[in-house]
Amino acid sequence: MSLKIFSLSALLLASGISATAQNASAIQANGNTVQLSLSKAVEIALQHNLNVKSYEVSLRNAQLQLQQAKNNALPNLSANINQSASFGRSINPFTNGYDSRNINYNNLGLNAGMLLFNGGQIRNTVLQNDYNLKASQEDLASIKENISLQVVLSYLAILNSEDQLSIAKSQTEITKLQISRTEKLVNAGSLAPSNLLDLKAQLANEESNEVSFQSSLDLNKLTLIQLLNDSSISAISLQRIQVPTPSSNGYDTGMDDLYAKALAIQPLVKAADLRVQSALKGISVAKAGTMPTLSLSASMSANQSNALTMGYFDQLNNTQNKVISLGLNIPIFARFANKTRIAQAGLQRENASIEASKARLTLRQNIEQAYVNLNNAAMKYEAGLSQVSALEESFRAAESRFQAGTIDFVSYNLQKTNLDKARLSLVQSKYDFVFRTKILDFYQGKSLVF
Repeated sequence: MSLKIFSLSALLLASGISATAQNASAIQANGNTVQLSLSKAVEIALQHNLNVKSYEVSLRNAQLQLQQAKNNALPNLSANINQSASFGRSINPFTNGYDSRNINYNNLGLNAGMLLFNGGQIRNTVLQNDYNLKASQEDLASIKENISLQVVLSYLAILNSEDQLSIAKSQTEITKLQISRTEKLVNAGSLAPSNLLDLKAQLANEESNEVSFQSSLDLNKLTLIQLLNDSSISAISLQRIQVPTPSSNGYDTGMDDLYAKALAIQPLVKAADLRVQSALKGISVAKAGTMPTLSLSASMSANQSNALTMGYFDQLNNTQNKVISLGLNIPIFARFANKTRIAQAGLQRENASIEASKARLTLRQNIEQAYVNLNNAAMKYEAGLSQVSALEESFRAAESRFQAGTIDFVSYNLQKTNLDKARLSLVQSKYDFVFRTKILDFYQGKSLVF
């Protein structure tokens, strides 16, 4: 299993992210709409996610396997009861001679056995299953963190879409005001009617943009609802959160230090390392197949038959048979099966080591990319601030000149379009920075919730 951080980042860039805020409060139903905080959204997603449930089942299975590996060191005990009947000329079980009558025969037995030595196979199997259990625990922690990260992204994407829609509506309102002013000037003969027609065409385009942003918002909400996987939730309203302002100072931890810390705490890396240890124990288990095994066994049995006229319990008492035995089994030739098992266990250890190296490489690459993306987002945000400030001044001047009739609509519209794009880009870079920050927080084991 691998974290889908960069596919999530692609979603972030495609849909945008928004200024967001939330309290860690409980869900409140508002009509048919459920109000969610980010922490509650994460909680619901973890509770209902089918991948999480599947990993929980795998964890319980690993627990059972470990317990059974421990139980295999215990003695075994079994009892048997056999009842037989012969008809006609039969062998008397007590005289071993032929007897021409029907004979009923009953045998009772109790058997016990204990393995004393098998080359450490049981002990190493217990250790191997213990490593597997710990790896399963890390797998579960990893999938939960992955789901949490997806919820945070989806939550931010919704808030971004809301902000984008808000900006689009603001743009439309500005154009409507401009149309109102221009109508008065056209009616007064101060401006040509073409200016009014141009503004109305622009309004139609901006209203179309509103529809697009609303569609994006609806799709992002659907994505989060699907992540929650709760059939009782069909419509949501999100609490806003106060996000930090991007800073060119970058992240508060250096990349090398961050990677070192991530190596120590990331569940995927820990799970991979535990599986290397499990594979090493698997080699020891395979080698135990070449060692002698020593076992102790004991049995007790008694018989009863109608061939004797003695009472039932007297027969059982008189026919008791008790045996204690110590057995040593020495493997000599097993058609190279043990050699093959040892070689296969070695390959499993080699493959586990490769997977552990891949986990480390992927982790470092993800951190490097997130680190660079965060710094770029911060610089883009600061550049965007200056750009918006400059374009706002330019637009105010262009608006005044347009009203005075000293510039044409094309020049005015170019200023407004540039300002609108700069504002949208500023919002995008701000929340891109926030998400990159959360990725790096994730690698350090910090809370993903604001």
